[in-house]
Amino acid sequence: MNHGISEKEWNDYLEGQLDDESRDRVEAHMIGCLTCWTFHEQMALMNHALRRAGEEMRISLALQDEKLYDGMRGVFARIQEMEQDAAAPSQNSIQQRLSELAAVMAPMCGALTALEALRAAARVSPAHSLERVNADNWTPFLTSLTSIATVMCGETGAHLVWESGQF
Repeated sequence: MNHGISEKEWNDYLEGQLDDESRDRVEAHMIGCLTCWTFHEQMALMNHALRRAGEEMRISLALQDEKLYDGMRGVFARIQEMEQDAAAPSQNSIQQRLSELAAVMAPMCGALTALEALRAAARVSPAHSLERVNADNWTPFLTSLTSIATVMCGETGAHLVWESGQF
């Protein structure tokens, strides 16, 4: 149906969101057009029925406070878990990072010496062994390794080790 009234204007009129001038124009047209008046009545009844049905559904599907609280607690727990997973590197990531550090140091001091430097850094860090290096003790381990790399590879090599070890 056109009659000089766009679909958007009809929707806005039915929702009571049409500006005064446009609303007056639509209403003036409906006074003289039975087709548009009938259409308006049908749409108004349909909107009323939809609003009533929506309200009934909201009431019938409303969660009890206890269930809502449990659901929200579960959602927030999952969000927190996901944030912790994203913030803390996994052990596989730690092992990969250790391998990368060994690969960075190997050209400067040899592969076996690089591995021994990693082990020595782990022994003097809170990890106490290379196998126990994790996200919680990574920074002290990397600081120790950087100190060792300074002696073995010089300042530039140590800086490269430090930067390569950052997450």
